[in-house]
Amino acid sequence: MKKTIRTTALLGLSLALLGACTSPSEPTPTPDAGPVVENFSAEYEMTGTTSAGKPKNDTFIFEGTTEDGIIKTLNFDIIRNKGLEGEYSKKDIMGYMMNVCDATVTETEGGWKLEHLDVYGYEEKFDLSQFMVYATLEELTEDSTFADLTITSYTGEVLDMEKALVVYQYLASEADITLTAETPVTELLAICGLYKDGAFQAGSNRVSFAGFHGGRSYGEQIDAIVDHILTHDMTLEDVYEMFRTVNQQSQPIQERDAVSGATIAFVGDFQRMTYLAIHGELFEGVASTTPVEEGTRYEVVTQGYGGEMETYVTIDGEGRITAISVRDHQETAELGGKLVEADSDFIQALIAGQDNVEGVDAVAGATVTSEAMKKAVRLAQEASKA
Repeated sequence: MKKTIRTTALLGLSLALLGACTSPSEPTPTPDAGPVVENFSAEYEMTGTTSAGKPKNDTFIFEGTTEDGIIKTLNFDIIRNKGLEGEYSKKDIMGYMMNVCDATVTETEGGWKLEHLDVYGYEEKFDLSQFMVYATLEELTEDSTFADLTITSYTGEVLDMEKALVVYQYLASEADITLTAETPVTELLAICGLYKDGAFQAGSNRVSFAGFHGGRSYGEQIDAIVDHILTHDMTLEDVYEMFRTVNQQSQPIQERDAVSGATIAFVGDFQRMTYLAIHGELFEGVASTTPVEEGTRYEVVTQGYGGEMETYVTIDGEGRITAISVRDHQETAELGGKLVEADSDFIQALIAGQDNVEGVDAVAGATVTSEAMKKAVRLAQEASKA
């Protein structure tokens, strides 16, 4: 994973001077200083691959102003493929599929067709977890009911009525509808703006809905985070601590309510973005900790040959390293890339030599990668003893 950063920090200080004239015998009044105003700006680029194996390029934008350290204005955005073809903001409702419904209705020679009525969200029942569910209907009429829809998951599984009612209830709740098999499809399409004034409307639309535990679309959740920061008079340091300690990936989604309206997991990129806004430099250290069956897994960021490396170091209850893996990197395939492969000889050497990491020999031709991995182990060990 390659990450590049642009940061700026500008300071402005305004003074309110007393304008009244004073006599020579009177002491000169001390000017009343106005608030210390600072501009902060961090642009953090993260490249890698999606869970589906496709390339991604996310640029985190975090900029605004503080007065006496308190954040007063804030623009927080995440841009996919910034500066490239297909650039979009993940705040845009069309940019990211979370707690949204996509619907398309087309007119045919004989009437109407529901091309799709799809919902994306999270549900803990039936082990659905993150769901992507699609509904279609070849012959759409005003008498069509929910039971007439063909509903499948992204795996191709046909959903039974019980599961279908649960996931589509999120959409139905936007209009205070208690969804049943007999609910008219027109009532759901009305929520999507594709049934108005007693008639179907040809076209496509995406709408958001309140998902599991209240969070709405990805963009609305980011806005909820911004609102939380501004209404709670937080400093940049407060925000960094929030991103470091709440809404962690290890927390069940139903417990991610420290920020009202946001269930997004605050993964390491959120923390590093804020760290850059504060310090204006690359971060090296433990980005997050996650309890695992073997003990604790430390996500550690260090600087490799090709940029930042993210290394997972698992340490058990007795302080022993049980596993090391490198999640993302941009190391040269035939050099440093060999070191970061799963269970590579160098990883095995680090585990075997964990009592004296400095004594583990760097690999010729991949010295920078070797030192970055050794440093990740040392940082994880230090964090485990803190």
